[in-house]
Amino acid sequence: MADHREFTGISRAKLNGLRAELGKYGVDIPEGDDVEVKGPLGVKLRAIYDEPTETLRLAITDKPVFVSEKQIWKTVENGASRLT
Repeated sequence: MADHREFTGISRAKLNGLRAELGKYGVDIPEGDDVEVKGPLGVKLRAIYDEPTETLRLAITDKPVFVSEKQIWKTVENGASRLT
């Protein structure tokens, strides 16, 4: 099973802010609520957003061996922490 994280209390506005913030790190998050996210160095995640429950679930689906899951989540959580 892929490593995953779930974030709650994520409004549509916060989701759009997260897209913009992670874009600064070279992470491409396409429009949509069930998408494949492509990051630098070949990192891929699946992002599923449930607007009624304001829940965002991210799962690592692919990564190179030299990039740890801890590094990936640090980048995601850093971007999320900048949201107001």
